[in-house]
Amino acid sequence: MSARRVIATVAPKGGVGKTFIAKLLYDLLPAHGRAVAAWDLDAATGTFAVYDDPIKTFDLHAKQSAYSWLDDCHRTDVDDVIIDVPGGRIDDLLSTFGDNSIKALVDSIRSAGRELVVVNPIGVMIAETVTAQVVLNAFAGTSTRVVIVKNGRFGDADDFVIYDGILHGEERRYGATSDLATSAGAESLFMPCLAPRLLAQIDAERLRLKDAASDAGALRLGRLGAARVQMYLTSIADSLRGTSVDPDGKIPHRGGMR
Repeated sequence: MSARRVIATVAPKGGVGKTFIAKLLYDLLPAHGRAVAAWDLDAATGTFAVYDDPIKTFDLHAKQSAYSWLDDCHRTDVDDVIIDVPGGRIDDLLSTFGDNSIKALVDSIRSAGRELVVVNPIGVMIAETVTAQVVLNAFAGTSTRVVIVKNGRFGDADDFVIYDGILHGEERRYGATSDLATSAGAESLFMPCLAPRLLAQIDAERLRLKDAASDAGALRLGRLGAARVQMYLTSIADSLRGTSVDPDGKIPHRGGMR
């Protein structure tokens, strides 16, 4: 089925590609016919808003502003709202919604006729993989769809594990990302990486990803560079199919995880 979504990129640990994924979805979803709005919830230091002028800014930690972006979920007539949430602890990020913060957040978004999809990118370091379990625990028992993204910038698909935070005797327990995500009712996927040098060049030229793949991008990156960006965007779209961030909005039934 096709759904109206709020897609929130979150990362309790910084530097794992949260804002990059928000930018990627902002360019990718409209290319597949989805109408999108985008909001940067870090008004002070966020970098998502500078990606494109229509991206709104809110201060998540200011209670009035926090409710303002939720109100906009009800008023905004688009298929998907992409929000980039400031990095930090999940309980801090949601403290603006009161004592029952998770429920208040989820209920408000669902009352707007939308599915909440939380996208959490991770790397391979323990400090990063622990956060996946934090996110899974935070949204457990709600209708939230959680997608753990294994960022290919940090390793191959098999390099990623989730640490469950429990000591078993003298050993910590780890598990394959896909296994632990599935057991928690979540999804996991591997996101290929754009060549770092090419990504740096795109950033230096201040190009949006969709523009980097165009004729205009070819003038600044060379035809080979632009072609590589286009192939990358195609591979990302393929990796998202069948997940709750499907580029066509066709989210899976519960239990249809991978």
